[in-house]
Amino acid sequence: MGLIDLKALLEKYKAGTCTPEELKALEEWYETWHHPDAEPVQWRPDEELAKELLQDFREMRRSKEALFRGGSGGTWWKAAAVVVPIIGIGALLWTSRPSVKEPAPGPVLATVPAKPDSKRFILLPDSSTVVLREGSTLIYPDVFKGNAREVTLTGEGYFDIREQPGKPFRIRSGKVITTVLGTSFNIKAYPDEPSVTVTVTKGKVKIEEGGSNKLLGILLPDQQIVYENETAATKPVKAVETVAWVKKGMDFNSVPFEEIARQIGEQYQVKILFANDALRQCRIRATFEGTETLDKVLYILCTVGNATYTIRNNEVTINGDGCMTE
Repeated sequence: MGLIDLKALLEKYKAGTCTPEELKALEEWYETWHHPDAEPVQWRPDEELAKELLQDFREMRRSKEALFRGGSGGTWWKAAAVVVPIIGIGALLWTSRPSVKEPAPGPVLATVPAKPDSKRFILLPDSSTVVLREGSTLIYPDVFKGNAREVTLTGEGYFDIREQPGKPFRIRSGKVITTVLGTSFNIKAYPDEPSVTVTVTKGKVKIEEGGSNKLLGILLPDQQIVYENETAATKPVKAVETVAWVKKGMDFNSVPFEEIARQIGEQYQVKILFANDALRQCRIRATFEGTETLDKVLYILCTVGNATYTIRNNEVTINGDGCMTE
């Protein structure tokens, strides 16, 4: 998890304002971080505060387990989160903390707010891509190690997975594990819905029941499986209709460059600046599938808008002479 994401979630946790989805995401991330198979984390001096925060969360988790041991299993933390504050978080001292140039490797938590039509594009360490839908979270490592690539999805996401022989890609979503070698597919697994739905657009995926590893089905393009109440049903579908949400909002018909930049910035988690204000109101016509990388999107937009771009860290600067005559 990035330190900024960690700070925001812990502050909301402390204040008792986390949504059920955020609480579940924080708990799932913690489970991943302290899993016995997880890679050990080497903390550098500038990471010591993050280490202390995680230790505080671990101690609070233990306290809650003791307090709610007689309760309803995995839901204890939902009841306790608004009752007991995190010990030792205080003011967090984030304003005086040294900047982090290279975070220590570890799990990353990506979230999308529950705002209608919000999306987030994620480039995974193996160059696979994921588009997350509103109200969704994805937990993934900074680097895929070992003989498998594994992530955890809560909500809905469209995956385009790069093939790596001998290194299958696995997605844990609710009670279902989806395994692929290289393909594109959609998974819908919101925590407040009783079912998990997997739809394949290309390639082939294997669906198993988590825990038992029971095979639920093998899907081909334009097939969908719905898992609910320990029962799986497969049916043919038009996959393009199921994943239409990915492309929604990416068809720009004479839209001001400034508005497109705002939307792209939100989806790709970057800040976009205009070095020449004359470009802001240039009207752009461009259509995207919603799965393109940031570089490809910017290249097309700048080609159409008679501009150039540079990327430094998470900041994009667009420059040019202005609009071409239409």
